[in-house]
Amino acid sequence: MLNEPDYVQLGKKLETYCQKYSIPVQHFFEIINDQKVIPMLRGKGMEYNAVLILRHILDSQIWEVNKLNLAAQPGTPDQDIGLTHRRTNIRLIVESKSAIRGSMTSGVRNRIHKIPHFKVKSHRSRSNLRLQQTGNDRYSISSFDVLITNPFNAIIKGGTVGEELELLDDPNLTEILYKHYQVSDEKSLLLAVSGDWRFVLPPEIAENNLIPRTPTVYLSDDPHWLLLSELQRKIEEVVQERYTQARKKSGRN
Repeated sequence: MLNEPDYVQLGKKLETYCQKYSIPVQHFFEIINDQKVIPMLRGKGMEYNAVLILRHILDSQIWEVNKLNLAAQPGTPDQDIGLTHRRTNIRLIVESKSAIRGSMTSGVRNRIHKIPHFKVKSHRSRSNLRLQQTGNDRYSISSFDVLITNPFNAIIKGGTVGEELELLDDPNLTEILYKHYQVSDEKSLLLAVSGDWRFVLPPEIAENNLIPRTPTVYLSDDPHWLLLSELQRKIEEVVQERYTQARKKSGRN
């Protein structure tokens, strides 16, 4: 939480920002509440939330966590987060992807996934004209080392016209979510879901070395998507494997 002097400083920064980009400060919140602006802001917010949570859960004596592409240039790969293993200097790339809005389902009517699950938007932007021409907007398994998400967007109703985020209107699903997160009201549910971060190593869900466009994540007991409490162990295994491969390639034992 910010204290009062921090809020004053934040206000001054906001005023300077608006002056720099000719934004009328009195209409700033109307502008950022525009339906075309909010999705990008929420996506960027997710990236920075991911940085904060990774810095909290990973041992800072072992891992350095950095936000990448702070000022990405056109034509350069857009990378979200870098994890550097301090002892070996091996760096891993983490990509954060939002759940597809409204994709949480009980699974009752699903032909394949009969249990509660949601989907993640894990493909490149279709605004990339080159990708549109080739028809391939999927990531390869070498694009990044870890994919992280949380279900928050999945429980939000899509296609709404109001400014407020609306929960999916499905009493059966709501009951499942309340039971899973051990809460009894919407506010507590939103808070619990926003902190329910999951991760996967791309090879574990890849199809022909490509990551599915919208992979499925089970609400409970997913064999591939794990809780962040498992992250340090899994990425240390990746580092060990790469370190061993590098030593073999260099001819060292």
